[in-house]
Amino acid sequence: MSLLTSLLLSTIRLPRDIHRFAFRQYPDRVALQFADRSITYRQLQERGYRLAQAWHALGVRPGDAVFSQVGTGGEFFEIRIAAAETGAVLTGFHSLHAPEFVTAAANAVTPKLMIVDRDFAPGTAEAMRAAHPGVPVWEVGPDSEFETQLLSHAAVRSTARFSSSAPFTLGFTSGTTGAPKGLISSQSAAVTSLKMVIRNFTGKRDRTANNISLSPIHLVGGGTGLVFPTMIVGGTLVVLDAYTPESLIAAVTRFGVTRLFLTPSHLIDLLDMPAKVDRDLATVNHIVYGTAPMPAAKLEEAINRFGPIFQQGYGQAEVLPPVTLLRPEEHMVGGELAPRSILQSCGKVARGVKLRIVGPDGQELPAEMPGDIQVKSPTRLQTYLDRSQNEGVILADGYFRTGDQGYVDQAGYLHVLDRGADLIRTAGTVIYPRTVEEEAHDHPAVKECCLVELGGKPVLVVSRRSQYGGGSDDVVARELKALLEGRLGPELLPDEIRIIDAIPRSFLGKVLRREVKARMGNDDNA
Repeated sequence: MSLLTSLLLSTIRLPRDIHRFAFRQYPDRVALQFADRSITYRQLQERGYRLAQAWHALGVRPGDAVFSQVGTGGEFFEIRIAAAETGAVLTGFHSLHAPEFVTAAANAVTPKLMIVDRDFAPGTAEAMRAAHPGVPVWEVGPDSEFETQLLSHAAVRSTARFSSSAPFTLGFTSGTTGAPKGLISSQSAAVTSLKMVIRNFTGKRDRTANNISLSPIHLVGGGTGLVFPTMIVGGTLVVLDAYTPESLIAAVTRFGVTRLFLTPSHLIDLLDMPAKVDRDLATVNHIVYGTAPMPAAKLEEAINRFGPIFQQGYGQAEVLPPVTLLRPEEHMVGGELAPRSILQSCGKVARGVKLRIVGPDGQELPAEMPGDIQVKSPTRLQTYLDRSQNEGVILADGYFRTGDQGYVDQAGYLHVLDRGADLIRTAGTVIYPRTVEEEAHDHPAVKECCLVELGGKPVLVVSRRSQYGGGSDDVVARELKALLEGRLGPELLPDEIRIIDAIPRSFLGKVLRREVKARMGNDDNA
C-alpha cells in the first residue's frame, strides 16, 4: 500500500468522511448510473446535504433512528448521505418486509422519521401512521413531502458532532415470528471494513472514471458492500431496476461495467447462459463473489470461461467483511486452476482479524477438525438491540460466534461447511450438506442443489441447467445417485433425489434452504 493511500486512510474516521472525500475529489464524475439517467458526485452531494439539513430542522440528532423503505433510486443514496452527515442511525427495509414487520420494528425502537416509497412498499405509510401517529412519514416522489422538505433547505455540510464509536446502522435480521431481532453496527465498523478491504487488496487500484461497478445483490443487504469501495476511487455504481441474468448482462454491455459483486447463485446464472454471452462481459476484469459457499465445480467453470478475475470474501451482517479472503492469484497455481482444496475454501484470514474453530467443549480445535467458527474483528457489531441476545454469541474475550461450522486446513485456508442449524443428524451420523452438494455439482445437469432433511431422512433437491441436453429427470437422478455412491460413504448418501424447476432464493440472491424444505414437505403432504 502506497504512502499516499496510508495518509488518506488515516484521515477517514467516519462514513461521512468517505462521502466528503469523493465529493471533493470527483465532483463531475458519474456516481450513480441508472437505466434512464445518471447522477454525478456533485448532484448527489447537493441533494444529500439538503436532506441532512431538512432532518436537522425536524429535530433529528446523532443517535436518533431513521427508518427508510424506498427503492434503489436516487432517494436511497440521498438518505444514506443524510444519515452519515447527521449521525442518524439508519434502518433500511426491503419491499418484502411487510408493513407489520416495519411497525413491529418501530415498537422496538421508535424512529424520529419514516421515509417511504408508496409504490415500493404499499401499505407501510398507512400502517406507520396508524401504529405510530407521532412519527412523521415522508413519502417520496414528485411534489412529495420528501421532495418539498429537501428543496426547502440549503446544501451545506452538517456540523453535527459524534464519535466513531457511535451507532451507524440498525439492521433487523428476523421477525417473521415474534419481535424482530435488531443489530447495531458502529460508525467505525463501516469505515474499518473499507480500510481492511483496501489494505488486504493485492491488485492494481483503478482511480479512473472507468471504474464501473455493479451488484445484483439488493442494496438493503450485502449489495451496499460496493458503495464505499466505489466512492473512494471515484467510480460509478450501476444500479439495476430488477435482477435477471439478462438484465445484468445488458447493463454490463451498455455501461462497460468493470467489476461485479455476485452471490454464487448469480454466478451460476451466468454459467447457465449460452457461451456467446461471454463476449458481452468482456469489460469485466474483477468479480467478487460471496455471501454463501461457492461450489468448486462451478468456480472452475467460471474461471475457464471468464478468466482468473475472481476474489472471494467471507463476512456477515454481524461481522463485516473481510473476515477471510481468497485473492485472485490464489485461484491459480503455476498457471493452472488451483486444487479444490483451495477453491472449496473461502481463503485465509484477513490482516487485522482473528479466527478460531471451537469444539462443543469450548476448546479450540486443531487444523482439519470442524467446529464452531468464531471471529474477533474490529468490524463486529456493537450489540444486538435486545442485549440479552448477546449472551453466548458475543463472548467475553471479544470473539463472535458466527453460527457457521467449518475448519481451517493445514495451509491456513478456512472451509465454511454449513450453518449449524442446517446440519442433518440421522442414524447416528452428522451430515454436512455441503459435503454432498459439492460432489453433486460435478454432474453437468446440476445448476443448483440443496440437501435437506425431510421426515428424518436426507433428500437432495436439484435444479437443472437450461443448457443441458441430456436425459430425462429420472435419468439424471439415477446418474447423480451413481456419482454420489462412487464418491461418498453410505452414511452420507441421500435417501432420495428430487429434481425441480428452480431452487428458491431470497431477495438477496441466496439459496433459501428453509424454503426448499418447506416446499418439499408440502409436496409430501399434498
